[in-house]
Amino acid sequence: MTQPFGAVDPETAAERAHVLLESEITARLDAVRELARRLNGLDAAIADYLSAWQSATRAGWTDSTLADIGLRAPESLPTPSGRRAADAGAPAAPSPSAPSASAPTLAPVVALTPPPAPPSTVTAPAFGPAPTLASVAPLSAPTAPTAAASTSVVSTPVN
Repeated sequence: MTQPFGAVDPETAAERAHVLLESEITARLDAVRELARRLNGLDAAIADYLSAWQSATRAGWTDSTLADIGLRAPESLPTPSGRRAADAGAPAAPSPSAPSASAPTLAPVVALTPPPAPPSTVTAPAFGPAPTLASVAPLSAPTAPTAAASTSVVSTPVN
């Protein structure tokens, strides 16, 4: 049997849409991963430049002479992304490549993982007011079953 002109199989259309969306999501995630890698590299390069600037000044170069040569002062560079205002007062851990105590410390960039799923909360359906001690039969030793003992009546107030 032939399909009428313009008819589309819903499952085929859904599968094509899924493939298209999946490739778009993959491309977007790859772009974010690359951006994060570049940011990490930029932060490392800024820290290395600051260390080299400090080495040059310890070797006898002045900030103004280095600027006259065409080198940019570390203050004119962007602040590394891992640094926060609160971190400015925190003591820096010494780095093996930079013996200076004033070398910046960089926080690691957070891994790009999806957030954890929220814990499922299972609640009992609400069929009326919660039972009270007076409405629940007491637990006692099993006795011979009788019709009255096997059933319990819970009264609920009517509004």
